[in-house]
Amino acid sequence: MKTTRFTGVLLVMALLWAGGYLVADAGVEGKDETTAAVSVSPKTDSTAVLPHKVVAYYFHGNFRCARCRKFEAYTGEAIDSAFGGALKSGLLEWRVVNTDSAQNEHYVEDYQLYTKAVIVTDVHKGKQTRWKNLDRIWMLHGDKPEFVKYIQTEVAAFLDTTQ
Repeated sequence: MKTTRFTGVLLVMALLWAGGYLVADAGVEGKDETTAAVSVSPKTDSTAVLPHKVVAYYFHGNFRCARCRKFEAYTGEAIDSAFGGALKSGLLEWRVVNTDSAQNEHYVEDYQLYTKAVIVTDVHKGKQTRWKNLDRIWMLHGDKPEFVKYIQTEVAAFLDTTQ
């Protein structure tokens, strides 16, 4: 079953790529450098482990369409604009992860990913205790204010459990 779903996703991606709807992330002229800068944003301080923190992820692959880039940009903006203090303190982490990289393939299984996704997780004493796929991004991508509000509401709900 897992292989069939994965193969189906690959087939759809191949068709979209062949039709010019997807582009490779590396080596594309006009690549949005702002997006690339956000991609290296995970904050890791192994010396200070908080008893509880929230991690928000955006998962993507090597081939990214305009909508996928919008997901990342809108989510990053929603988190940065509403949770700057939590980001700075380490209570919240924002990570952009390419699941096509060998070291990140485990996320596909961990979060049952079959396409691009925003996932919010609770981490207690270094162990993840719960997570949620914010799948409404697919319905809200055309309405930036509602998209941002949705992300902020969901992240805030996870942060509220840290208090």
